[in-house]
Amino acid sequence: MFSVLTCIVVDHDPRLVAVAALVCATACVATFAFHLRSLQAAGSTLRWAWAGLTGLVAGSGVWATHFIAMLAYEPHLAFGYEPWTTAASWLIAVLGMGVGFALPVVRDRPSTVVTGGGLAGLAIALMHFTGVAAWRLQARVEWDLAYVVAAIAVGVLGTSAAFVVRARSPRAWAVAAPAGCLLLAIVGLHFTAMTAVDLAPDPTLALPAQLAGRDTLALATVVLVALILLATLGLNWMQGVGRRSTMSGLADALDAVTSGLAFYDPEGRVLSWNKAYGALMASAGVEMVAGLRRQDIVAKIFAAGWEVQTEFEPGATYFDKGRAPGLELKLPDGRWIRHQSFATQDGGGVSKMSDITEQMEAARILAEARDAAETANRAKSEFLANMSHEIRTPLNGVLGVAEVLAASGLSPKQQELVGVIKASGDLLNVLFSDLLDLAQAEAGMAELRPEPTALRDVAEAVVALYAPQAEQKGLGLRLDMAPDAGAVVNCDGMRLRQVLGNLLSNAVKFTETGEAVVALRREGDRVTFEVRDTGVGFDAAAKADLLGAFRQADGSSTRRHGGAGLGLAICRDYVALMGGTLDCSSAPGRGASFSFTLDLPALAEADNESAAPVGQAVADRHFRVLVVDDNDVNRQVLALILDAVGIEHGEAENGAEALDAVGAGGFDAVLMDIQMPVMDGLEATRRIRAWEVETGRARMPILIVSANGLQEHVDAGRAAGADGHLDKPVSVPLLLGALEPHVNAALAA
Repeated sequence: MFSVLTCIVVDHDPRLVAVAALVCATACVATFAFHLRSLQAAGSTLRWAWAGLTGLVAGSGVWATHFIAMLAYEPHLAFGYEPWTTAASWLIAVLGMGVGFALPVVRDRPSTVVTGGGLAGLAIALMHFTGVAAWRLQARVEWDLAYVVAAIAVGVLGTSAAFVVRARSPRAWAVAAPAGCLLLAIVGLHFTAMTAVDLAPDPTLALPAQLAGRDTLALATVVLVALILLATLGLNWMQGVGRRSTMSGLADALDAVTSGLAFYDPEGRVLSWNKAYGALMASAGVEMVAGLRRQDIVAKIFAAGWEVQTEFEPGATYFDKGRAPGLELKLPDGRWIRHQSFATQDGGGVSKMSDITEQMEAARILAEARDAAETANRAKSEFLANMSHEIRTPLNGVLGVAEVLAASGLSPKQQELVGVIKASGDLLNVLFSDLLDLAQAEAGMAELRPEPTALRDVAEAVVALYAPQAEQKGLGLRLDMAPDAGAVVNCDGMRLRQVLGNLLSNAVKFTETGEAVVALRREGDRVTFEVRDTGVGFDAAAKADLLGAFRQADGSSTRRHGGAGLGLAICRDYVALMGGTLDCSSAPGRGASFSFTLDLPALAEADNESAAPVGQAVADRHFRVLVVDDNDVNRQVLALILDAVGIEHGEAENGAEALDAVGAGGFDAVLMDIQMPVMDGLEATRRIRAWEVETGRARMPILIVSANGLQEHVDAGRAAGADGHLDKPVSVPLLLGALEPHVNAALAA
């Protein structure tokens, strides 16, 4: 190192050394600037133009540095340069460094970066020693091999390091940092190599006539330096033009954006904004000028009447931090603006203001439509509830009295007449129930109430229900159930029973000879239900309409089978609600098959406790029921049913009387209506439950018996504290079946 410094200080003109270093620094900066442009143009044919300029500037810069430094060398002997060898050294520098810098342009990866740097370093070394070989003087040139190797190593390693630094440097240092490394590599190589030179004067050596002297070399060097400077200035000019063009294009693009955009520095001062932002601020009386503080803008727009539609304090840090999720602002002219803030890496921010008037108006219209739909839905529910109450109430009297009469020892003729009344009432009740079920399903109001249910019990109950009708028509009716298909599952047993019942009812109705079959099959967690018959069947054209409401397989005036055509539509909707799809297949005269598959994993079957019949229970112990209903006929019907099995009972006409009766004691259960004057059944149920808690009384069974049978009424009863819900008209088996567990519980106590 001391020898190299001695060479620089003693053997060179320091002024020209400084010039050489300056030229080298300029060339290195220009080289990496061009190199970055070629990398940015990767994938385009322009990259090769930039790569060629990179090689030209790099090679010329290194060559100029070398020969300016050679001009600074003072051997105190006459000397000159052989022109062709000198020119060859320049060509070596341009081509070698051009190839080295082109490799990362082809593929910018660590291996090509290091390889490219090594090739460029070798080109610098080869240029140097070729240039020295062009040296002609009256002395023998002897080399110190160690310094020669050291010079080549400095050039190769230093240039490779410059390439690696370029690849790893952030954008701000992508030119200066690698240019500095390359400068050190070139200067280090040159002066280390010059330290290796030892001149032995020899006056006998003659100088050739055709030599390039110092003046010629100086002129060539000046030309190349000028080329480098022009290239550098041209690059700066192109970058400036490109930057201005980009900024102009960006400004035009931002002005084309309908949202208002403003850009702030880290101190919250506005730097620039687009046309939409300026227009919004102008509407608030804010004159936009560069340097205006964000807080001043906020204060002015609030003073102009802009209203924030969420909880917000103007003095909060929302705007100070330059980032926020969003605020909705209402302008005095009725427009709506959503403001959002985003932070930038330098600590500044971007404010975005978007006009959301159309979205807010659309949201308002949707909200009004939703409210209107909800109002209509409530009106529909109220209408269904009122119709249910007004129709089921008298129907309860008809069917209830008919059932009691049928069990009172009538003559055969009287039994026949009562049977006609009961059958007609049952038909009317089924039709009305179907209408309500269909309305609930189509309105999306139907809900499932899953509970542990034995599929075997459901299937057997459905078959038993329609066995008398099948027997009357001389039809076979059987249950075809796989051994593992009747397990206990979690499902809405009532809905499933209703679906199978409707399907089997149709099978029996439309079959004159043969049989109807209910089949159950299980595959894993999936159970397939099928109801098939040997009846009249239907064709493909009829299948398309069959599952619709009010559809009949035979809709003519001479049709033999009655019905409103609601059963299959209800089955379709309930099966869909349970997660399946109702399908059917048939051919005219060959019967029909209706099937659906549900996910019903088997549960562990619980032990069934035997329960004593209601009549037997009350024979051993008195069980007294309070009947609460504002309708005299309904109270009379319930009283007749209770009298038939020996259950004592009392009566109340409204909820207030029921509270007094329960408070007086003596009742074991309550049959509660919902719609009553003075106090309705739900309020009475809530007060009874509260009274039980206050007095420490045991919980009394309360069963809702009401003509209001929609799901919302069932849920309201449970919420009030009721233990069950029975729809009017209530049948004797249904009422006694609901009371049975409570009678057995009272007996066990």
